[in-house]
Parts: sequence; structure tokens; C-alpha cells
Amino acid sequence: MKTIFPWALAFLVCWGWAQVPPGYDAASFARIGVGVRAMGLGGAYVAIAEGPSAAYWNPAGLAELTSFQAEAMYTDWLRAGVFLQYVGVAGYIPLGEERPTLRIGQYPLTFGLNWFSVSIPDIPWVEETGEVGTFTAWSHLFLFSTALPLREDLSFGTNVKVFHDRILEGYSLGISLDVGLLLRGEVRGVPFQAGIATYDIGGPAIQWFETTGEPVVYLPWLVRLGGAIKLWEGQVLACASLEWALNRPRFERARLGVEVQAAWLALRFGWDQPLWKEPLPQGGEALAPGNWSVGAGIRAFPWLSLDYAFIPGRLGDSHLLAISLSF
Repeated sequence: MKTIFPWALAFLVCWGWAQVPPGYDAASFARIGVGVRAMGLGGAYVAIAEGPSAAYWNPAGLAELTSFQAEAMYTDWLRAGVFLQYVGVAGYIPLGEERPTLRIGQYPLTFGLNWFSVSIPDIPWVEETGEVGTFTAWSHLFLFSTALPLREDLSFGTNVKVFHDRILEGYSLGISLDVGLLLRGEVRGVPFQAGIATYDIGGPAIQWFETTGEPVVYLPWLVRLGGAIKLWEGQVLACASLEWALNRPRFERARLGVEVQAAWLALRFGWDQPLWKEPLPQGGEALAPGNWSVGAGIRAFPWLSLDYAFIPGRLGDSHLLAISLSF
């Protein structure tokens, strides 16, 4: 039974090449990323997948939680009045000295709940009467996650995702599924982790209501594959990942990240490199420009962490702040 999941995931990935129509890329806000630590590492997080934000990158990582954790993130994306909010919880709340846990056989089943939202306030709007007003556009993503160890070094996780947008009287609704695997091991004394996750399986639809034509848009079916190693007794973490969309161009990316841990302080650097080519003004083509990120984390107490990340951009810079609690 335990060997079925890796083969099932591989089948889903391969089957997608022939199934997903090209040209669909709805809910682009949901691909910005969550988790300030992950963003500081350039998004190369599919093989690390720690904390509640693991649900976004690879839900299999939730199987490693031994406590109840809560995480929150906020930023004005690109300093352009596009406000990102994220709150995630995962694990089991302790009740006194006990931590009641639901198990399948000998292994605990871990649950997570994440909410990611983007809001753009004060958008101008002209009524039919000529009266000028403003409105706020909202986009929401809810993740309902479960994770289970398949054996001591291999875990499996899944998300049920709900997408919801609201613009004036119009609103949208869509549901999708993610699955992921996370492997932990050691090669010649060097700890490593490897992860693969596939998102929005089948390129599901998002239906709009109360709008002209009530259009249907589609999510791209994405795959991320990554690895991470720990060096110098865990003080240095190096990670990398590749991602692409099945049967859909211009989603290919390579991500790299390095984290250096010194007592209560962690310093991070990341690089996010698109792998598609763009035309040059003088003719010819070149890889689309990549983007770097830096970050820092402070573990003030065993139960409290503070994280910061800086991501420069051609349209504006982003400063991300997060707080994480563990019980």
C-alpha cells in the first residue's frame, strides 16, 4: 500500500502532459508565494517544507510537525497598494499535558489550515449615473491540508484548495487539489531532503458569477521538484528547486536558496530564475531576468520566531514580515 503513492504521483504528473489545455493561467496571485522564510530563500522550499506554510509549497512537510504552530505574514506587495495577508495553522493543540492525535496505524495524521488573501483598495469606479466611487477587489485562497508519514523517511500530503474572488457584484469560486511527497535521508553523513509536489491537478476551472457572460477561467497544473542539504552540523542549509506547468509554457523556473544559522539568528539569500526566453530590444532572445531576495530570522524564544525578507522588483520593492508561534 505504501508504495502506491509515489507511483500514483508520477502517473498524475505524466498524464498531465496530454490533458491540460494550453493558455490558462488564472489566480496568478496564488503563485506569489507564502512564508517569509521561504520567500527569503527564493521560493526553493519544496524540499524543506517546514511550518504551516509547508502546505503551500509541499503539504507532505506537515507530517513532520510535533507541535501546534501558527504563522502570519503581511506586506504591501511592490509597495503598490496591493496588500498580501497570510495566516496558517497546523498540528494539534495541547490539552493540558496531553496532545490528542488522530492516527492511521502507528503514524499520526497532521492537519493544516491556511488562508492567503490579496486586496486592492480604493479602485476608482464610475456609476451609470456618472457618480464616481471606489471599491476593493479581493482574492482569497483557502488550503485544507492533511499529511501522513508513509514510513520513517517518507511522508505524503495533500491540499484541498478553494479559490474565491470578489469584484463589485461579481464573485468567483473554484476548487482544486495538490499532492506532495517528501523524502529525508543521509548520504555519506550529509543530511538531505528531496520533495516533489504537483498543484491544481488537472487544471481545474474557476467559475465567475454575477458578471457579464459569467466566464470560466482555468488554473495551470504546476509541478515542483527540489532538494536540500544541511552542512556543518546543520548550520548551513542549501536548497534548490525546478518548477514547470504541464502543457503550458512560460512557467519554468529554477530557484536557489542558502540559509546560515548562528545561534538565534538566521541569514538567508535566494535567487528566482525564469527559464523562458524574452526578445531583446536590439534583436535576438535571452533568458528572462531573474530576481534575488534576502532575509533574516530571529528565534527570540523556543516558541516565538520573527522573520523578514526583502525582494526587489522592477515595479517596486517588497518588504515581508512574519511572526511564528509554536505551542
